[in-house]
Amino acid sequence: MIFLGIDTSCYTTSIAAVDENGNVLSDQRKLLSVPDGQRGLRQSEGFYQHVNALPSLYQKLLSEITESPQCICVSATPRACQGSYMPVFYAGVRMAEMVAQALDVKLYMSDHQRGHVMAALSGCALKQNKFLAVHLSGGTTEVLNAEIIKNQPECTLISGTGDISAGQLLDRLGVKMGFSFPAGRFIDELAISHEGRRIRIPSYADSEKCSFSGTETAALRALNNGMDKTTVAEGVMYAVCEALSTLIYNASLKTGVFDVLITGGVASSKYLRANLQSILGEKYAGIKVYFTQPRLSSDNAVGTALLARARYMYLTKGE
Repeated sequence: MIFLGIDTSCYTTSIAAVDENGNVLSDQRKLLSVPDGQRGLRQSEGFYQHVNALPSLYQKLLSEITESPQCICVSATPRACQGSYMPVFYAGVRMAEMVAQALDVKLYMSDHQRGHVMAALSGCALKQNKFLAVHLSGGTTEVLNAEIIKNQPECTLISGTGDISAGQLLDRLGVKMGFSFPAGRFIDELAISHEGRRIRIPSYADSEKCSFSGTETAALRALNNGMDKTTVAEGVMYAVCEALSTLIYNASLKTGVFDVLITGGVASSKYLRANLQSILGEKYAGIKVYFTQPRLSSDNAVGTALLARARYMYLTKGE
């Protein structure tokens, strides 16, 4: 049996297929094109690029699978909450509706955030049914109370950013430094390569929210004063880790849950993977952080395909 997933996020067109055991059969993606010097795309531009990319990605997927899918799942909204909406996701919904109608198969609607959590779970050692999920991306910095119910994660918000997200911070600074958007990976590479003294760049977090606007201001000031990019990048990444560790620590105290899954594009960061656990351990050594492989951290439809499989298995077999 084969299960299909489609996800059209703000910057990636994705379509994927998995089998009944959750093995990935096809994982097709295309990063949306952002003009040099710009810090993002309008929703209308993203929608247009998704519509153009989906047919060719679907044809590539068909060349890698041997039978029609049992069902399809699509990310229809950013999150599973009232009022969550972005036009770019409608490109995926329309494609999923057309394919489901043509193949006469069931179509399930889900959300982008749940797909991220599902993908991350498939590629890491976390086995508990209850855990904290930290979603870090270009538009999101949120700590979620998560529980596996009917084979899929149900998430409720505990805390998040009060202004810009961690991903926005890194992208903005990267573009300021002259890198192309999305620029977070360049900041990460600089931070990893840093040697010598760390500069202190502030960030803020409490039990309900974090803030990175002051972090951005301090980093820009350091750059304008002639501080080298590598030193600034490392200071910013450390500030992000400090804020996240505070959010996670407070969420663990509030929920009594000490297993933490990190997902979203920022979770691909080598610096974050190398330092978050140790920084968190300075506050509370009992908290365990889990990362999945980088490819399953970034925007993808693998998690969405796995949601299709989970819903089909539960509804048809009770598994």
